[in-house]
Amino acid sequence: MNIAVLGPSGTYTEKAAKEYMQRRNLEGHLHYYSSMRKTLDAIGTECSYGVIPIENTLDGFVQIILDLLTHSKLKIIHEIVLPIRFGFISNTNTLSQVERVYAQFKTHNQCLDFLENFTEDQIVTTQSNSASYQMLIDGEKTDGAIVPMHFLHQEQSFPLEMDDVADSVENETRFIVLSTELNDEVSAFEDWKTLLVIHDDQDRPGLLVDILNVFAKEKINLVSIISRPTKKGLGNYNFFIDVEGCYQRNKKVREAVLQVMNEFNVVVLGSYYRVK
Repeated sequence: MNIAVLGPSGTYTEKAAKEYMQRRNLEGHLHYYSSMRKTLDAIGTECSYGVIPIENTLDGFVQIILDLLTHSKLKIIHEIVLPIRFGFISNTNTLSQVERVYAQFKTHNQCLDFLENFTEDQIVTTQSNSASYQMLIDGEKTDGAIVPMHFLHQEQSFPLEMDDVADSVENETRFIVLSTELNDEVSAFEDWKTLLVIHDDQDRPGLLVDILNVFAKEKINLVSIISRPTKKGLGNYNFFIDVEGCYQRNKKVREAVLQVMNEFNVVVLGSYYRVK
């Protein structure tokens, strides 16, 4: 079994994929890809599954993932949640000596309070936490980097190492597991959720209320709702709605979704539960 993850090695996505395999007693290999799009493209071709981040406690949803899922035929089958902790390392002896800081683009938004120690032009945005670490290794003596805590206190030590620089110690990220097919498990003992993306070409007053009323009438709880522009003109949005229950197994959820489908463009992005 091959699992696609956003690379390089050392990321929290890799850690989530390994945790998923361990908790599900799966054996296989991780394949690393350089972008979210390439990771998704590998699922169903080079890999059976993929693991990607979708939501963070401090930074909200990963918007590029929502956009990519809109145009993908992949389905969410499970989720896994990990605590996220960041530390700071530097070749300097004190924080005041640091002249340049490397931070991955999502990590940056989770460590805003700490980054107030630096000016905007001192902060360099990177594509991965591993890249931040490597740029520090290859950089100048006055460089520093925000990295996952498991990067600290390893074989390579630094003059300055600081624990827990994220804005909250309760920081968590939700990762989703993607496949080419809906989850076909028969399980009545898990708390299932179903993620939908809904769009109407003709925007009008009360559009969102009409959608939500369908689930309210069926007494189906909404877990989250977020809008993303369709990129086809101002005022046009896709609505991502997470509801409690399994589309494949729960008759009430299925009937509510079918009601919405009668009036709107609806895609079921998957039904899933949290792997513990």
